[in-house]
Amino acid sequence: MNTTAKPKHINISGALITDEIARDLSARLALLGDQWQEICEELDAAGLGTVAATDRASIYTLAASEGDRLRLSAYWREWAKERLAGLVGPIDILRGKYPKTSAYRSELIAALRNDASSGKLKSEGPIVSPQFEPTFKRYIEMLASNPIAQQFNDNRNRSRRQAASLRYPAENPEFTKLGESARYEVLIERYRMVLEPAGFKLDSHRKTGLVFRKLTSDKRWAFLLVDESRDGIDTGTLSPRFALTLPKKAVLPSALSLNSVATFSPKDLVPRFHTSCTFETDSYAQFCLAADSIAFLVLVVYRRLDALLVTDNAIPVVGNPPNK
Repeated sequence: MNTTAKPKHINISGALITDEIARDLSARLALLGDQWQEICEELDAAGLGTVAATDRASIYTLAASEGDRLRLSAYWREWAKERLAGLVGPIDILRGKYPKTSAYRSELIAALRNDASSGKLKSEGPIVSPQFEPTFKRYIEMLASNPIAQQFNDNRNRSRRQAASLRYPAENPEFTKLGESARYEVLIERYRMVLEPAGFKLDSHRKTGLVFRKLTSDKRWAFLLVDESRDGIDTGTLSPRFALTLPKKAVLPSALSLNSVATFSPKDLVPRFHTSCTFETDSYAQFCLAADSIAFLVLVVYRRLDALLVTDNAIPVVGNPPNK
């Protein structure tokens, strides 16, 4: 019996561009996903990739062999390429659902999905997830009470504290006295210090979140940092997203998918980056580390994405083309 699962195609909601342009854009964004390791290296060199790198290193230790470790690294690369190629979505890689304009299909992801659907991959405990990369699945399904999971959490927290103390040796006791709105204003200023000198502008509308934007060098697209951290800032969580839209298109964070031609999370591109976006609520140093990590990633992604978008050269469709 043939157990190969055929991908299902779904339309991009709120499409602002033609399928032809979307297809070309999809292929270019897949190439950005292919750069995830180089982007991680830039974060590490700047001292802003420590937390996510520590988390990835912990997960790598679950690999049964060097081959499994290499497969997990390849999976993260292929995930980034498929997710970014999916543009706005909705996209569900785990279940094989893609927009019809996706220009990239991963042979590795297709093989892993087929192994899972044919019963070759089993959950080992009470937690059952749709994840199909074996090493990552083991991590995702690990109970929080598992000593290994607790050790991973300790590693993550220790790396965050160390990175913050090295970069920002002086804590600010006044930070603990600030309420949600005041902290969000501090976050805005933190972003502005990094992004405005690089040419990003802050949209005036801030009721549902922040939007920093910068046009690509050919003025065809606007790249956005969209931040919706106001509701999570008191719990120590920053919530960034990236988007690409038309130059003059107004964007509300609450309706991002309807007003963009592409959206993706930083963690789609940099595995485990969401762990770099958290901080202990009484630590100004960790707050600054999280905010500065996001702002630096914005600059790195913009530079690399701009180089991919401004060329007139056609980008070929790569990987397995979608079924007609």
